[in-house]
Amino acid sequence: MHQIIETLAAKLDKQEKSLQDLDEKVKAIPDSSGKIVEIWKEMHGTFIRHSLPKEEVVTLTAALSENIRIMKTPRTENLTHHHHLPKVIFIVIALVVVVAVLSMGWYNAADNLKQYKASDTKYRFLKLQGNKSIQQLLITTDSLYYCNSVMRDSVLHQEQLKNDRLEMLRLATEQEQSARELRKKASRMNQ
Repeated sequence: MHQIIETLAAKLDKQEKSLQDLDEKVKAIPDSSGKIVEIWKEMHGTFIRHSLPKEEVVTLTAALSENIRIMKTPRTENLTHHHHLPKVIFIVIALVVVVAVLSMGWYNAADNLKQYKASDTKYRFLKLQGNKSIQQLLITTDSLYYCNSVMRDSVLHQEQLKNDRLEMLRLATEQEQSARELRKKASRMNQ
């Protein structure tokens, strides 16, 4: 046991000597704590000078948080499609109808003009004939036309009456024909 104690004492002496050596080495190191404090103060001042103002940092942080929140939610767009093709179709249809109406009007005007020319030609032809009775009838008709301004209406009315009578006669003839056929059928059935 004595040997253990001596071994421990030797190790303890060795440790003490190492500590003294370290202590001497530490004392040999120059004291720079003042310089470290000075450097620390300079760094702190530089940091404060180069740091952002607190209000701006708070505003920037709030804006960044809002942008992050917006970026996380998907953007929804309501697209409204405007189709212009039906408008074009309606315009084309309207133009076709207008062209058709104008064409019909133009055709009717040309047809009326042809009728007036034909009537004028017939009238002039009758005037050029050497027949005295036709000449006298044309002169009388011209005189009546110039004196009576409603002669055209009267002639149109008389033509309508004549056409109505002709239609009635045609219907009567058809009915008489159908009555004859019915009589023939009835007489054949009786036999």
